[in-house]
Amino acid sequence: MKNIKYLTLLGFMLLGLNTQTIVAQQMQERIMTVQELAESVQANNIQLKLAKSSVDVSDATIGEVKVNRLPDIGTDVSAFYLSDVSIYDTGFNKLQKVDIPNFGNQFNVNVSQLIFAGGKINKSIELAEMSKTLSENQLGDTEQGIKLSATELYLNLYNLQNQKTILKNNRDLATERTKNTEYFYEQDMITKNEMLRAQVLERQLEQSILQVENAILITNKNLTLLAGLDENILIIPTIDNINHQIRKQDETFYREIAFQKNPQLTASDTQIAIAEKNLELTRTDRSPILAGFAGYNASRPQTSGTPADLYSNTYQVGLSLSYNIETLFKNPKKEAVDKVLIDQATLAKEAVRQRIEGDVNAAFKNYNLAIAQLEVSSVNQSAADENYRITELKYKNQLVTYIEIIDAANTKLQAELQMLDDQTDIILNYVRLLRVTGQL
Repeated sequence: MKNIKYLTLLGFMLLGLNTQTIVAQQMQERIMTVQELAESVQANNIQLKLAKSSVDVSDATIGEVKVNRLPDIGTDVSAFYLSDVSIYDTGFNKLQKVDIPNFGNQFNVNVSQLIFAGGKINKSIELAEMSKTLSENQLGDTEQGIKLSATELYLNLYNLQNQKTILKNNRDLATERTKNTEYFYEQDMITKNEMLRAQVLERQLEQSILQVENAILITNKNLTLLAGLDENILIIPTIDNINHQIRKQDETFYREIAFQKNPQLTASDTQIAIAEKNLELTRTDRSPILAGFAGYNASRPQTSGTPADLYSNTYQVGLSLSYNIETLFKNPKKEAVDKVLIDQATLAKEAVRQRIEGDVNAAFKNYNLAIAQLEVSSVNQSAADENYRITELKYKNQLVTYIEIIDAANTKLQAELQMLDDQTDIILNYVRLLRVTGQL
């Protein structure tokens, strides 16, 4: 019964492993550098296209606001039937009916041009241009953020694919050890317990490979979506051409670069400028409005005096001056709101500045930590490999127990995985440092 359960479990595990292997084999492998990935993201990413469309909308809005500089021109034409005139006395007795031309039509043209409104139109245009600048800042930040997300997925995929290689190599060693333990058990050289330990360790490695292969497929799917690639492509990352050496400068150097180039901080400056411009725009409501106007009218029949089927033509030209008195007591409240919004935008900028300072600190220190850890990991891996070699040799000569060879194998596996993580962390924190300094 126990053997049946064991075989069933092993069968399901191998079936799952084979299913994922078949899926992976059906996918087309494509070696892709991080530069090629960035180009694909730049060209195909949906979020980037959406951010770019926001810039286009802002640009179109500028043109719409500029139209307000042009004069307002209107015209209307009408044609109508005009009845004869009936004359009644005060008692509503009909006295007379006067025949007049019954067809009438009118033509009007009116033109007005704003001359002065306290600079409202110019300030509105400047505000629209600032909104476009903000959209461009947000586009830059979105681009940097998506590049970082794509690079993180890319490096995670690199890590997973190398984990799979490490696990397979260790699985092969475990398979060889299992064969040895089975042989030793048949020769009554070891206990059944040691043979079972070997089989369990081999199956655990098979499970780990299965989990990593599943993670590879998920990560690859997310990366192809982000980069706008065919889902049947299996990306094979390569880090050989990634220059992850930073200049030998202190943290202050990178913090100053971030304060100058980070698009989030630039966007904060633009938001402050927009809030200040809104205050200026509100204040223009207190100004009088001066406009010029002109008009032309042609109408028939002529009904002033003796009705006649003639056109009556008139025109007018002049200036109009208006002032909204209610702004004297309403505008101070509006201006108070605008001033609070300026203070809020200033505080928001300081919050962004502090967050950037913290991000620079974390990326800089984590980068240097990863370098230091890699040096230790390199020594540890060499020691773990040598320890495994010696322990395996002793085990084959029955000088150590199987527990010791398992311990040596686990130490070797963990050392290899740790070194891989540290190699990836160096590049990852380098990329994060580029992101926070606005240079990705």
